[in-house]
Amino acid sequence: MPYHSTAKIERLEKRLQERFDHLVKVVNGSEVSPKYLPSHSTGPHRSVFAEDVRIAVDDFSTILKEIKASLGKR
Repeated sequence: MPYHSTAKIERLEKRLQERFDHLVKVVNGSEVSPKYLPSHSTGPHRSVFAEDVRIAVDDFSTILKEIKASLGKR
């Protein structure tokens, strides 16, 4: 069983949490004003940009790969 410094693990954990929070924020998008929606549309709507989601998912995936490469060594 390999050993890792607490500081290294905390640093990776912090980066993982930051990227996760950003991903959730991007996926939630922003609320769309009812005046911009078609008249037949009901309920609240959100605007989510596909490019922003792709970038956030790639960033999250990258930190997972970094964690795997750093802590997943045998």
